Amino acid sequence: MTVSILHRIAGDGLAVVGGIGLIWWLFAAASGPDAYASFQHHATSWYGYVVLIGLTWAFFEHLFSGLRHFVLDTGAGYELRANRLWALAIPFAAVFVTAAIWGYVFWGTI
Repeated sequence: MTVSILHRIAGDGLAVVGGIGLIWWLFAAASGPDAYASFQHHATSWYGYVVLIGLTWAFFEHLFSGLRHFVLDTGAGYELRANRLWALAIPFAAVFVTAAIWGYVFWGTI
């Protein structure tokens, strides 16, 4: 149940926040150097990094949960132990991959 709720939250966050960010970026790029510099300033501030890290987590949470559902659609993984294992592994995997990516972005190492 929790994985399903996180899947929906991550998908909505990607659609709404990611869509707004994409539209803002496109308008800033089309509006000239001053508008794009303002976008870059906000995107590289502490709150911009929080949003980008959140979008990265949402992407991987949604991806891993979607892959789990894909496997379930093939008829595999319905055993209680396997299903519970994958349901518990997905949030941890999303956090781990997000931390690895942003660790590489900030410090150049994983």
